[in-house]
Order: sequence, then structure tokens, then C-alpha cells
Amino acid sequence: MADHLDRTSGWSVGGTLRGVTETAREGIGWTRVTLTVGGATGPTDAAAEFGAAVLWGAGAAGVEERDSAEDDGLVLLGGFADPADAARAVARAAELGLVASMEPITDDGLDAWREWAVAERAGRFWITPPWVEAPAIGAGEQILWIDPGRTFGSGSHPTTRLVLALLDDLVSPGATVLDVGCGSGVLAIGAALCGAATAVATDIDPASPGVVAANADRNQVAHLVRTTTDPVAVLAARGERYDLVLANLLAPVIAELGADLVRSTAPGGALVISGLLADRWEAALPAVAPLAARRVASEDGWVAVLLR
Repeated sequence: MADHLDRTSGWSVGGTLRGVTETAREGIGWTRVTLTVGGATGPTDAAAEFGAAVLWGAGAAGVEERDSAEDDGLVLLGGFADPADAARAVARAAELGLVASMEPITDDGLDAWREWAVAERAGRFWITPPWVEAPAIGAGEQILWIDPGRTFGSGSHPTTRLVLALLDDLVSPGATVLDVGCGSGVLAIGAALCGAATAVATDIDPASPGVVAANADRNQVAHLVRTTTDPVAVLAARGERYDLVLANLLAPVIAELGADLVRSTAPGGALVISGLLADRWEAALPAVAPLAARRVASEDGWVAVLLR
């Protein structure tokens, strides 16, 4: 799913970091899978999303999009900590008629984006990296300090900003919030700053809890944010229900997790799904039925949908 760096260096989905583990810091080798989508007539958004889903499904820690230098196609680069997963992605791509190859990564480039990082506006928040000077803020505005480390969630992608901008209207004092696929915890922390009594941040990336905890402490809401790597299916099976569930994920992931997202939403509560393309977001609605869309916010070809 995806928060992102707008196609600078670093693993990204539509431009953001996603779930790269501590193994990168320790110098353990990574493998890159290169997958080509489209051709002379150019790629479609659906084809690009399908190709990315193949990489995510095989266990990619991140996916980056690049324009092809040879034609009007699109090149998807997936980073894998385990070469076996990379090989599985190549094999799956071949089964589907896609062209893919793999090679070892000698330079992960995971920190190159930091040189160009800036504060990003999202509703009442200015999402600001700790090494960047905080912008001057006006009445009702607030700094949200986020360092994604090696996880998804710099706050720069439109899907993240769209969801953050909705929080002021959705988080009532004392509300309980679940952030699914939380990455750096930007949405859970934003919810806590908006008055949530508890914000649970879950991500299967083992690097996520430590990053979320550090960011929660940086924003002085560590006592309100709980981290876990339990999948949403496990939380739902335990009967955990939340006033507000946030799922900034890709469409294939929302399709897969839809029933558990609904089960995690308390009666009378709300679900926000994002990571959806503006021209096909309605295709995600059957996965989260019987909840119905009440509001659609859009930016740069992406949407966030509020359902009740």
C-alpha cells in the first residue's frame, strides 16, 4: 500500500517509502526485481497497479515506478530482502505474461530522498521531517513531526495527506482509532493529536513498531498510540472494534482485507480507505460492503473515501 516520495530515490509506491526492514541497515544483501508494464502504446493505470500487486504479493519491501527509457512503458522496481521471494516474483510475472528480471542491489539508496525532504501541508497539519526547519504556522495549524526511518509513510503522498485532512471532522474526543498498514504511524499519530483516546497502529513490517513509537514520542502522544504487528484479521477475530478505521492501502490489498476492515469498524463508526485511483475507486466498494461511501476527497488522481 502506499506513502511516498514522488519518484525520488528510495523504494516507493506512487512516490513513498514502504516497509524496508532493519536488514538494510545491517548491510545484508537485497535483490531488485525489474518488471516492465506497457509498451509502444504506453501503460495503463490498471496495468501498473496490477504489476505492483504482483511484486507486493511476492513480498516486496517496496516498489518504485519509473518511466521506461526505451518506449512509453513503465518500469516497476521491487526490492526484496530474500532472494527466494524475488525469484518467486519473477516466476509469477512470467506466468502472467509479464517481462521481469532480478539482480542483486549493491546500493539501496534508501536515504537519498532526505536531502530533498520538505514540510507538507495536510489539513491542519504540517508534516515535517525532524531534520527540516519547521514552517511558520497559523492559527489552528500544527506541526506533525515524522521520520519514516526505513518504513512506509513520509507523509508526502496525496493519499496520506487526504486521510490526514479528514481526521479533524472524524475524530471526536475519546474516540478509538485503528491505522491499518500504518508504516511510520503518521495517521495514528495525527488521530491522537486530534483527540483520540487510543490509536492502534498495525503493520506487518517488523521495523514499524519502533519507528511509530519514536514518532509518537516525538509528537508527545506516546501514551495514546499502541503499536502491533498483528494483522487486521487477528485484531478483528479478537473482537476489537474501533470508532474510526483508517486503511491507506492499494486497491488489491483493500480487496483482500475488506471484510476484516468492516468487522473492525464499530457500529456507528467510520472507515476511510485510500490508495485508490480517482477513475476507479468505486471498484473497491464491494469489498467493504455493506458500508456505503459518504464522502470522496481527491488530489492528483488519487482519492480517499469515507464510508459509514
